Amino acid sequence: MAQRRNPYRTAPGSEPPELSGRAGELGAAHYAIDMTRERAPANPIVFTGLRGMGKTALLRRVARDAAAVGGISIVGEADASLRFGDVMRRELSDALKRTEPLPARLSTSIARIIEKLPKLSYEMPHQAGSIGIAGRGDGEEDDLHAANSLEDVLLLLNEQLHRHGRFLVIGLDEIQESSRVDLLRIVRAVHKTAGTDSPILFVGAGLPDSPAVLKGVRTYTERWAYYRLELLTPEATREAIDKPARELGTRWTHDALRHVYDMSRGYPYFLQAFASAAWLRHTGDTVRADDVVAIAPGVQRMLDESVYDRQFVAVSPREAAVVLALHTLGPGAHRLEEIAGALNLESSADLGSVRSQLLKKDIIYAPARGLAEFRLPLTVEYIDRQIDALRKRARLAQSFQ
Repeated sequence: MAQRRNPYRTAPGSEPPELSGRAGELGAAHYAIDMTRERAPANPIVFTGLRGMGKTALLRRVARDAAAVGGISIVGEADASLRFGDVMRRELSDALKRTEPLPARLSTSIARIIEKLPKLSYEMPHQAGSIGIAGRGDGEEDDLHAANSLEDVLLLLNEQLHRHGRFLVIGLDEIQESSRVDLLRIVRAVHKTAGTDSPILFVGAGLPDSPAVLKGVRTYTERWAYYRLELLTPEATREAIDKPARELGTRWTHDALRHVYDMSRGYPYFLQAFASAAWLRHTGDTVRADDVVAIAPGVQRMLDESVYDRQFVAVSPREAAVVLALHTLGPGAHRLEEIAGALNLESSADLGSVRSQLLKKDIIYAPARGLAEFRLPLTVEYIDRQIDALRKRARLAQSFQ
């Protein structure tokens, strides 16, 4: 019975039953939705944070809440080769099926835009030339023919939606992976509508360097609203675990909740994994500390393997030395000079290609110029568990000089 009713969600990107600790971010998004619905421009919103903090779940929740009050959401995950036109085609096709009732004229307008999407003319990365729209007509068909870029189509779609009492929401996940060309088109379309009574609402999510990526496209994105998601507090962790269980007639003891927090440190992805495993083990109507203690070693090993091992198993001796140096400085971002000092190097330049390789392997990232931080939460704790193996490998490193 417990297995069939398990309320916890362990798949990456899946929405947990309770978005605890995110009331402020969700409230800001709801305000932006209300503003856009009333035809007043709202500041674009971007959720940032390290992996597993719940950015994707929050983005999807906002898109769903917008749809509940008349929004049409186009939500896609970016990568370097993203064709946002393909995302539009899929999302608009789904909107025609799931959004009821849509006015006949609006349904027709969306269907025509979908039909024309494969023939849009806009540049893609590393490709020359463009593809034009075939066919001419009167009224809306003329508008479609004139729409020779992704930006134009977004503006046309937005106009049609507002004309029929709806509004457009663009959701972009993994912003840091975006094609610069598509990102520029989206940002400009959002900005153009900000001074009108038909605004587009943009909601994005990405790693902490996403603001810099957006700034590289257009500097005015510095004025957008950025919300960094951090580890949950003990109180938010307890609510995230206990509330879904109580709705099913089950309670967690105080000690069981404390054990889950101690092991997850409020990392949303981890707490769902520990809570799920303890739930599957418990009997009766109470999850106890013994249930959590029993599943802890297996869950921790599983998380280490799936989250960290695949990146750390291939580190070279010199990379291991840099990793250990960053580890000694503790969680958070640190100056390259600090890391070099921990290695007794004269200059951060001596880190050389090793830093570049750690960036490529997604072990660290650069939140700002001259800084480095572990890309995954709780990496310091993981290294604590692997310290002997990493030290042994680091001893094989040749000099950085």
